[in-house]
Amino acid sequence: MNDARIDIRRYRGEIERHRHAYHQVVISCEGTIEIEVGRETGRVAGSLGAFIPAGCQHAFLARQPNAFVVLDVQTGGCAHALDNGQVPPFFAIDRRGHGLLEYMRALDWRARLTPACQQAWSTLLLDSPAVNGRRSDRAELVVQRATSFMLHRLADPICIADLAQAAGVSPRRLHEAFRARRETTPHTRLTVLRLDAAERLLADPALSIAEIALRSGHADQSALTRAMRRERDATPAEVRCRLTDKEEKWPAMERAGRRPSGWSQSDSGPRLRF
Repeated sequence: MNDARIDIRRYRGEIERHRHAYHQVVISCEGTIEIEVGRETGRVAGSLGAFIPAGCQHAFLARQPNAFVVLDVQTGGCAHALDNGQVPPFFAIDRRGHGLLEYMRALDWRARLTPACQQAWSTLLLDSPAVNGRRSDRAELVVQRATSFMLHRLADPICIADLAQAAGVSPRRLHEAFRARRETTPHTRLTVLRLDAAERLLADPALSIAEIALRSGHADQSALTRAMRRERDATPAEVRCRLTDKEEKWPAMERAGRRPSGWSQSDSGPRLRF
């Protein structure tokens, strides 16, 4: 791969958590995709793009026909903002970015991009304010500040007033920012983060479920069980069984040369499409 490569990709179904050695920028041409980047989860569609740092675990879920501009960028290359962590996991696409997308549609983005078009588009996208981190989006900053507060205080009681104060806005503005940038509410986001934390801890068999419940911000084991059953349709014990079983099977699959769901065969050979 050169310093940067851009193309149009389409996704179907779910691809489990994985990572790669290069940065990735994902912007929607058509449709919607749900992406989990590290501890952040968001939806790429319309005015919201996603940035996946090199080495960061991520997964995605696509429920409908789609097409995305995907930019793969080598570390230590032409985009210093990507290496320096100046780009948030989810960022607002500015007017210039929308102009680039409209121009691509006019060129028939369904066709495979020529090498010349790939080079030109990579340069333009990497030079855009959103990807270069030169301009911050107010609503996105509110979401990031509130989310950071949640992550650092998951085990503590958290109310909307706490989140609004941490983000430097009123509770109403806080709700508006989450609706605009994540299409969810602060309370729902906190619930997801706490369940995600519980799932990570459940992979450690040395921790009891009662201890995991407290560490992930649930009042007790029963509260964790109710929340996980309601939101994930499984009990903590079932999630633990699934996670430990996956850890045992994955090395064997790699040794046998088997590929996880989401791999596809292209003209240039097999690759994980995301």
